[in-house]
Amino acid sequence: MLKVKFRPLIVPLALSSYLLCMNEAHADLCDSTELVDKVIAQTKIANRELARIACKIDPTNTSNVIMAYAQWIPVKDEPESGTYYLTLLKFDRNNQQVNYRYLTRKAIVSDAISLDSIELDTANYKISNQQRALGIRLNYSGHSQPNPYSMTLLNLYDLQNKQQVLDSLIVERYRAETDTRCNADVEERKSILRMLNSTSKNYYDIQVKTTAQKSKFRGTYDHCHETKQKPTEQIMTLKFDGKQYQIPTQYKDDYIY
Repeated sequence: MLKVKFRPLIVPLALSSYLLCMNEAHADLCDSTELVDKVIAQTKIANRELARIACKIDPTNTSNVIMAYAQWIPVKDEPESGTYYLTLLKFDRNNQQVNYRYLTRKAIVSDAISLDSIELDTANYKISNQQRALGIRLNYSGHSQPNPYSMTLLNLYDLQNKQQVLDSLIVERYRAETDTRCNADVEERKSILRMLNSTSKNYYDIQVKTTAQKSKFRGTYDHCHETKQKPTEQIMTLKFDGKQYQIPTQYKDDYIY
């Protein structure tokens, strides 16, 4: 029997054992309504319904916690339609006092492909000798049973200059065409980023290595057989143009949402 499901996200993180333990200990910070309310009360954020939230220890200063708060702004008279706006905060983990705030300007779309959750990616995205970018992963899914779809987008933010330096790179994707019983064509794709020593406009280039796996399911509901094709790899380099990292033209349609 075919079981089509969304695969869990696997993210390589360049963190020390200490930071990993710290993040595990504080992984449920955003699950505390009292704490979230205390932090958000210090901002100008009003509507808190349907918000997407993520928290993590700041790898550059472990006395701080980073909070990513995606606020839902519904369309007037159409409460089920709208967009998210992301605010990045830092607060002292002892007294919960906010000491940094960055309201990103670009809206985060959530429509037929809906935003399910957000994650903080604190891998060492060292974009220059002095600057380290923060990653935000946006996890989306579709709701079509015969055509299941999910993807993860990666945004990178330079917190020091309050600038988004990478916009909506698809780093994980799962899609399938099925008859909902057995027969299906499935494609899974995952990308890993690596900072390079080469530079463009004084920012380090980023190598994106992508592994793709295609599978076919054929048969009946009770006797469904999977055939996997040989995985393929693709490598591309993102270069900074003075404002943002750019995806090579030949890959844009397949890697930008």
